[in-house]
Amino acid sequence: MFEWKIEHRAEENILWVKSKGQMDVPSANDMVKAVADAAVEYQCFNHIIDHRETTFLFSLSDYYDRPTINEKLGVSRKFKTAMVFPKLTEDTKFMETVFRNRGYNLRHFTDIEKAKEWVKK
Repeated sequence: MFEWKIEHRAEENILWVKSKGQMDVPSANDMVKAVADAAVEYQCFNHIIDHRETTFLFSLSDYYDRPTINEKLGVSRKFKTAMVFPKLTEDTKFMETVFRNRGYNLRHFTDIEKAKEWVKK
């Protein structure tokens, strides 16, 4: 089971997203669409996505395809997104590289405070 919660912290101008469980491509699409819709609703383009309790069930090609899929779901290159993981792996590094090579302002972290610091710059 996969679930997420989106919180708009207006005082910080950040959307905080907390995910939990096993994320496959369909559940990722649902979450990404909800985040993109919330970003538009609140006009908030700084995001912290806390994936520390999430296991990704993606293939290498799924990671490669994410920027194209996310764009179709409403993700803008105006977004500044910090993704937080329990540890950085070859998969997380590959995903970050793919997004950054396609013009997205995205970085991966293991420290939530460093992620927050980066998003607020």
